[in-house]
Amino acid sequence: MAGQLKMGEPELRRRLLDFDREVSLLYPGQHFHLVLAGGGALLLMGYLSRSTEDMDALKSSPELAALMHKYDINNRVAGVYADHFPYNWEDRIVPLDIETMAIKCFTASLEDVVASKLCSDRINDEFDVRRPEVVAAVDWDLLEQAAAEMELSQLNPRRYREFTISYEAYRKEYAPCDS
Repeated sequence: MAGQLKMGEPELRRRLLDFDREVSLLYPGQHFHLVLAGGGALLLMGYLSRSTEDMDALKSSPELAALMHKYDINNRVAGVYADHFPYNWEDRIVPLDIETMAIKCFTASLEDVVASKLCSDRINDEFDVRRPEVVAAVDWDLLEQAAAEMELSQLNPRRYREFTISYEAYRKEYAPCDS
């Protein structure tokens, strides 16, 4: 299964269900958590219609790590890009509407994903947060809260400064006048 170049929302759901099925066979009666972020999360939440190469796990039960690559789920975000997420992102996770047996699937909130993508210098991330569906769905108060928490999660002042410049430009361009 691993290695498919591009997956849309239906394929991501199928992969998660197949992953869940294998986990439930390996660990009968046990339950685990998986929190997704990035483009895959936006696809699964219904805000993007593009395809993606993988799903980014922001947090997962340790028992899942050995199987994740088989289903194109990576945990690079948790290890390399954790500082791209607001300090209290775990307080805002959203359950995914997927019928599973062993794995409870969540995504980071839309606002936390947007904040993380504003930390990125990838062109895909810039396009993702500027999609009309994403901009229309953003809760600007929650995004403001997430942005305020970014300083606590940043590894260095330069990266935080870059985030604030990106966030202020995004807010100026897209936020409603009354927010």
